[in-house]
Amino acid sequence: MKKYLMGLLMFVISAPMISIASSWGSGGGGKGFESGLFWGADLNRDERLDQNEAKNVFNLAEDEIFARYDEDQSGFITRVEFKEYIQQAPWVDKFVPPEEQE
Repeated sequence: MKKYLMGLLMFVISAPMISIASSWGSGGGGKGFESGLFWGADLNRDERLDQNEAKNVFNLAEDEIFARYDEDQSGFITRVEFKEYIQQAPWVDKFVPPEEQE
């Protein structure tokens, strides 16, 4: 009986910890790559990147690249503009428009 009660007690104590640990490996509500990169660069948390904050993302702060992705010429890169930047992978080389790529 003592062994049964000890086993039950161990299960009751460890069950919540097992549940929490298993959620860590399956995403657990963390940020994806794009969101995490944007959030990490957005130092003042205003949901947009100025050219100074863009220095935290490979070459986004370079004048030519920043101007290319600041589509509305607001002086900021929005999340939508940032998503386009990430998807077109300009960090591989200087930006080459898709129509000019080989």
